[in-house]
Amino acid sequence: MMPAHWDMTPVKGGSGNAFSGKSDEERVFIKKNGSPFLASIYLEGITPKVLWTKRTAEGDTLSAQPWIDGHTLSSEDMEDTQINHVLAHLHGSKKLVESYKKLGSQVISPEQLLEDCVKNTEALQTNHFLSQIIEEMRQQIPTLQEEEVVVVHGDVNHKNWLVDDKTGKIYLVDWDTVFLSDAMVDMAHVLSHYIKPEKWSLWLMTSGVRPHSELMKKVAWYGKLSFLRQIAEYLSRKKMKEVNQEILGLRQFCKIF
Repeated sequence: MMPAHWDMTPVKGGSGNAFSGKSDEERVFIKKNGSPFLASIYLEGITPKVLWTKRTAEGDTLSAQPWIDGHTLSSEDMEDTQINHVLAHLHGSKKLVESYKKLGSQVISPEQLLEDCVKNTEALQTNHFLSQIIEEMRQQIPTLQEEEVVVVHGDVNHKNWLVDDKTGKIYLVDWDTVFLSDAMVDMAHVLSHYIKPEKWSLWLMTSGVRPHSELMKKVAWYGKLSFLRQIAEYLSRKKMKEVNQEILGLRQFCKIF
């Protein structure tokens, strides 16, 4: 039940849209103008329960979830097999695909993902190394069949995984980037950024996916895309240290293939 009055305090790193809400003894996490898809996601047990939603006089939508006493994962924590199970659940849910389509969402193709990443970031087009990678990727666009379309989170960075310190359960949070596409958007990001190459096959099998040559080509393509998307994001925020780290990571990733 939504309380009549609550005090809202901005949450650090919440981009001004995330708050800690307090009313009497109750504390909740409040998101302003979050994904309308959130209610469907929590029903799958992937993210904390949605307690209530409210439309403000200013036209914003507030949604509240239980306040989790926990912490976000570190890069080193990303080998936890709960991550495999959460992503397998997300990508395997046809109900979520149908729910998202009912919201009017269209499938985003791999080609569109690449071009959307490139078009608004001049540095991706002018840096010799990055532009070369992009041209190679344009020649190797992977296929995406209709039956392969799933709901992807779109930003499975370690900071978007929340551990409940009381239960040890891991939740995937911050669903503002969700869209319909290839499951490899999420999976290749985890593989390319957190899992050692010699463990890729085991990681994929733990996720319920059989490694084979064509699949590994997708890992290569979407892994490169994940680096480009991160580079573009950090450039937009002028975080040059992180940009250089991603470029170095991309160089190392390319050596594997």
